[in-house]
Amino acid sequence: MVLLRAFFYVSSPEQELCFITGKGIWAMRIEMNNINKIIKGVSLLTDINLALESGHIYGFVGDNGSGKTVLFKVLLGLMHKTSGTILVDGREQKDLMQDVGFIIERPEYIPYYSAKKNLEIIAAYRKVADDQRICTVLEMFGLDPSDKKAVGKYSLGMKQKLALSMAFLEDPKVLILDEPLSALDADSVQEARKRILEEKERGKLILIASHYPEDIQSLCDEVYWMKNGHVLPSKENK
Repeated sequence: MVLLRAFFYVSSPEQELCFITGKGIWAMRIEMNNINKIIKGVSLLTDINLALESGHIYGFVGDNGSGKTVLFKVLLGLMHKTSGTILVDGREQKDLMQDVGFIIERPEYIPYYSAKKNLEIIAAYRKVADDQRICTVLEMFGLDPSDKKAVGKYSLGMKQKLALSMAFLEDPKVLILDEPLSALDADSVQEARKRILEEKERGKLILIASHYPEDIQSLCDEVYWMKNGHVLPSKENK
């Protein structure tokens, strides 16, 4: 199903990530070395070199076509890189589909089901999240688990809340969020910011993309600007 592929991952021993128990803390280091993505002679990503660590939030800012979404898709394995390596704790990985919650472009839903029913289908497939967890993540983002309204009738803001609920559902070690605050009202933006910061304090590794630096700079430990497939540290843009 497109819904399941859009948000969640398939476990495999080869994609096992380092998990350190104790106070809910995950320890992980992701390195992207000389990542390039070329399609029909057009370079979408050029020599991307990044080192990302747990307990940090990294922001990526740029206009449409700057490469933010392509970078996230390459990390997730939704788009194959042309060259370069991705290392997780020193081991090469094809992608980061293990233990990742994410929002990429327009999420897929079953429009005639409620928000809770959509999450129940995903939870049944993965056999991780129980009913209590489903209700918890919906309430975290201001959705009523008892609401029977079909998702297809949701406003854009409510759909975004559902997307966030899906990304957080399985308590993933990594969150990759493309425009997570899009379409949210002011109160919902503040609540989403609070939840994202809580995940950072729990030791999660979080990547956020936005068109607008003011949306994410206060959240991020480091902000990278993207233009024409290149990544520049924020200090080079001041």
